[in-house]
Amino acid sequence: MAGTERLKVNLVQGENRVQTVVRGQIEVPQAKPEIEKILSKDAKARTRNVSIVPDKVIVDGTLSLQVTYVAFKPDQSVHSMEGDVNFTAFVDVEGAMPGMDAVVELTVEDVSLTPSKRDPLKFDVAAVLSTFVKVTELDELEILTSVPEGNEALETQDIAVEHMIGDKAAKQVIVSDQFEVPEEKPDVEKVLASKAEVEITGTKVLAGKVIVDGEVRLQILYSAMDPRQTVHDLHHTIKFSDFVEVPEAQPGMNVQVRAEVEDADVQPVIDPKLTADAVIKLTVFVSETRTLKDVPTKLKNEEGFEKRRLKVDREIGTGVTQVVLRETAAVPEEKPDIAKVIETMVDKTEVTETNILKGKVLIRGYTDVEVVYVSTKPAQDVHALHQRLNFRTFVPVAGAEPDMDVKVSVEPEFVSVDQLGADVHTEAVLRVKATVTEITQPNVYVPTGAAPTAAPTPCPPTDYVVKAGDTLSKIAAAHGVSVQAILDINPQITNPDVIDVGQVIKIPCPAKG
Repeated sequence: MAGTERLKVNLVQGENRVQTVVRGQIEVPQAKPEIEKILSKDAKARTRNVSIVPDKVIVDGTLSLQVTYVAFKPDQSVHSMEGDVNFTAFVDVEGAMPGMDAVVELTVEDVSLTPSKRDPLKFDVAAVLSTFVKVTELDELEILTSVPEGNEALETQDIAVEHMIGDKAAKQVIVSDQFEVPEEKPDVEKVLASKAEVEITGTKVLAGKVIVDGEVRLQILYSAMDPRQTVHDLHHTIKFSDFVEVPEAQPGMNVQVRAEVEDADVQPVIDPKLTADAVIKLTVFVSETRTLKDVPTKLKNEEGFEKRRLKVDREIGTGVTQVVLRETAAVPEEKPDIAKVIETMVDKTEVTETNILKGKVLIRGYTDVEVVYVSTKPAQDVHALHQRLNFRTFVPVAGAEPDMDVKVSVEPEFVSVDQLGADVHTEAVLRVKATVTEITQPNVYVPTGAAPTAAPTPCPPTDYVVKAGDTLSKIAAAHGVSVQAILDINPQITNPDVIDVGQVIKIPCPAKG
């Protein structure tokens, strides 16, 4: 009698990379001076929504720009501004179907700003984005693991796959904080805009659940509480820890967590405090690596079996290294000299190049350090400057080969700035992690006539009466569903930001898993 093993695997249905040209316009805020000269521009793209239709993935995203410039005014002071441009990318992926899962990676390859001919406060944006999409589907297979009696294996192979534990598990969490405006910043009269990004900083698998640690990074644009009502921005980070239930999870298993911000709101409460609420969607995949020895990949007699090609991701290994950066540079000419350093922080870290060699990964990138200081001017104004530190390092990963894939994360562990006369000496320590994977496509045999998996029992939606203070994001988080899922079955809601107290809306069943 032939031996089999039932595996639940994420099969790669297809992947593709396309270039997308993004065009739009950003505007200098009214309280900011006009631009004489752009000193630097940084751009980052993030996804807002991903939809899968037959053989195609539609990615709605936002291109966020941060521009540092010399003002068109007598003192030629240095200012910064931000702007967003929304875009939609269409990626052809053969085999993609609604209900499948998609992983999207966006990379800004080039961006340019051109002054508008009609309005000196507006700039035309043109950017080139690289959009990579991988579409997967969870499938359960009964795989032949030994040669049937009376048959013969012409070829065998050792196969390592990630066996999924349960289905993907999703949960919405609300991350909240109340914090004060930094001393060097003016008080807030009105929040003009806020953006939030989330990053997972740690995971731990326990019996029946996964602990997730992360950070929500807020960027807030506001008008100041002074007669000029100048526009300022500030950053704030909220750390959080939560858990997602995965009943079959056990310590030692592998875990992947995706996190996305579904909604973020920042409002002034009691001067000089702000309150922030962010709704985060966590999606957790728990798996264990199973290695099957001498699996028949070619039988002499294939009667009673169906040959299947498994296209799956397999993790080769992970490596970690530390990078110590030291650099001394003069204060930029357009900035006043430093009397006292108030605060230092890592503003941005970017990986610009990765190259896989045998047994290691070469990585290039940079980190931007922001220095807030009191100037030597008579009024002792508070200013900020940025210093860019480039780095190049390698991370050992046993088994890595040039044709494999790699994912790199860089976390700042320490940053310090010292004043050396008119110069600034910066030291930073970065933790660089590289995970190498490859797509394997082994042939396996599946017995024909296997019993199909039972279809899930439909779950009817329930009614909910809107209460004072409710928003769709808070209602969705409380019921374990997404805002989009609520909108899909409530066509009467034409504006997701407007719901009325006493209004009855339908709540779909939460995703199981």
